[in-house]
This record gives sequence, structure tokens and C-alpha cells, in this order.
Amino acid sequence: MQLTMDYQMKIQKLTIPKGHRIIVMSDIHGRLSYLKGLLEKLSFGEEDYLLIAGDILEKGGESLATLRYVMELSKTHHVYAVCGNVDARAVEYLENVDSFHKRYRGMMRNWGNCFYEEMLREQGLILMTDRERSPQAQEMDWVADTLATEKKLRAVTPQEAWECIRECYTEELHYICNLPIVIDAERFIVTHAGIGSENEAEYASFTSDEVKKMINWDNFQDEELYFSRYVFVGPWPVTIYEREQMDSSPLINRNKKIVSLDGGCAVKRDGQLNAVVMPDVYSEEFQIVSYDDFPVTTVLEDRAGSEKAFYVRWQNRHVVKLEDGEEETLVRFLNTGEEKWIPKPYLWDEGEGLSCSDYTDYELPLKAGDQVSLLGKYRNGFLVRKEGILGWYNGMIGNISIPNK
Repeated sequence: MQLTMDYQMKIQKLTIPKGHRIIVMSDIHGRLSYLKGLLEKLSFGEEDYLLIAGDILEKGGESLATLRYVMELSKTHHVYAVCGNVDARAVEYLENVDSFHKRYRGMMRNWGNCFYEEMLREQGLILMTDRERSPQAQEMDWVADTLATEKKLRAVTPQEAWECIRECYTEELHYICNLPIVIDAERFIVTHAGIGSENEAEYASFTSDEVKKMINWDNFQDEELYFSRYVFVGPWPVTIYEREQMDSSPLINRNKKIVSLDGGCAVKRDGQLNAVVMPDVYSEEFQIVSYDDFPVTTVLEDRAGSEKAFYVRWQNRHVVKLEDGEEETLVRFLNTGEEKWIPKPYLWDEGEGLSCSDYTDYELPLKAGDQVSLLGKYRNGFLVRKEGILGWYNGMIGNISIPNK
């Protein structure tokens, strides 16, 4: 079977009729329950247009099922997706058995799951070599049930595993190969990570190297680029960008006309799946709708919130441990020298040292009756999220409800 990821520029022109709701999301990362939960929350229907800005796969443990769900939806609904860098790698690393084995080992070690692993298990097979897991992977709580199946699996060699995947998953892999790099919907553009120009005459001629760079563009919001129509992208979790709060909501820059969508679904411990909704193709009125499966509760007391706060973002994550407590660890941040007690779930060993990210000591301003997602309970209070913003609450709470997964 001929199967290559050529990184050629593929453009899908899309005309959306007036009067149809448009939903744009990105970076599902193999969390099918989040995708279904968000679509249910949106009451997604046949008249809606759903556009996905790439990275359907990996890290969430349900990549194969998520991919198939998107493929089936695209046959019955107005569903369109572009190719993300992670999607592309799933095909690229299948070009030979050595690159496949390297990718498999890296994903299993660092994330505890892998698109290839899911395919093999569906076939009753398992690649037994290199079953090492990093401390971070061992802590992951979102590994799919398929990874714990009691089904008897037959051990195979890397060569056999590689051949099986290429032979048994032609439809899925070709779907990924044929995904466009850009969806040009006339009044806006959807691409995975970034684009240097909105002019088709310029981006249509990009070389494969330029396309590869384009779908791996990390900090697109920080570029000095301005557009006349909105450009929707992932793939950096938006908490990485410097904002006043630890906010997982889409970052909408109306000056540059750039919308960054990635809420850290399956990538960040407190990740959520975001959607930006437009009531009509001619509207620039954006509604933000997000989904996570954390318990939900109601706060029963007013809190004014804190004026100043400490934030830890991915760029500044490296720490050294000073002292262990029951629920928290005292650490020193290497970039600033600051010392802080950090809840243990927000620390992990990357293999080359201890790290902390996406954490804050910010106290949320809340009113009695506000609903919040409950991310953790500690001696200092509850770590909660309201409208995408992470923070602390130290008052009484009401009943706790668990979303359907």
C-alpha cells in the first residue's frame, strides 16, 4: 500500500450558506467523551457547520474511536477538519518500521497510550518491547479502557505490528493523508497552527518544508501578523500565553483577527475542549462553549477574590523539591527562585527533573450560587474553574454532580 505524508499544501474551499450556525474547535487529542459531550452541550445538528482545526489524535487514549467518529460525522453532517501536526505524524512515522517503532516507544513512554497501540489491541495484538512508562505517564488518569482490557493479546515484533497497521487501517490512514492544510471559508480561515498570509496566491505555493513548519507553528498569537478576516488555529494550549489569569478559554484577538482555540484537552491536567460559535457566516459575534468532565458544584458564599496572584506556565515549569507535605510539596522555581507549596497533582517528573505547570494561587471572585468545576480539594480550600479561569475558593459548597462521560 502506498502511504506517505507528503506535506503538500491542500486547500479546501468552503462556501457556507447564510443562516447556518458555525462551530470551530481544535485539538481533541483522542478524547471522544469530550467531543461527544461538547457536541451534546451545543445541541449540534444537521444544519450546523463543524470545523476542526486539527489534532484529532493522540494523548487522550481514544484516538481510533475519535477519528472514526469524525469520519462518520463528516458523511452525515457538515463536518470538516484540517490536518494537525500530530495527525500528520501518525502517518509520517509509518513510512518505515524503525520510525514507527521509535514513535510508538516515545508515545507509550511519555503518555501511556498511542494511536498505534489502539490499532494493535483491536486486532488482538500487543507489541511487548519497551513497555517502560515515565512517571508522568503513570500519573495519567485518562488512559482509555482499551489499554486495560482483559482480552488475551498475542505478542508481535515491530515488523509484524507495522505491517498489520498499514494493511488493516487503510481507510483511516488515507483519511488523514487527504485532510487539507487550510480550509478557506471565504470570510474566515481555519488551519492548525498558523499561516503567514491570508492571500491564497501566496500560501498555495508553499513547499512541503513550509507546510511542515506551518502546522508546527507554536506561538502564532505572538507574531506580528494582522489579518482582514479571522484565522482560527490550535495548537498551543492557550494557558501558555501570558494572560492575567490562568484561562483555558479561547484567546480571541480582535485586533489581529486571530482565534486560538486549544483548551489543553488531554494535554493539560485541567484541560477542557473549547468551541467558538458563530450564529452566521456573516457574524463576528463569538460565543464560547467548553466542556470538561470534572464534577460540578455550587458555591454558597461570596468571595471577593485576590488582586495579585502567582501563575506557573509551561515555559517556567522547572522546579526543585525542598520539602514534602501530606498534600503539597515545597518547591523552588529555577527561573525565578521563588519558593511555593504546590499541590502534588500539579508536579510530575519529566525524567530529567521535576516540573510544575498550569497552576496558580489566585482566588476567584465568586458570588453565592455560581456554578464551578471542582478540580480538587485541599487544606487551603477548593481548586475550581469558572468560565475557563482556574482559581481557589475557600468557602462552603453545595451538592456535587458528575457529568456523564
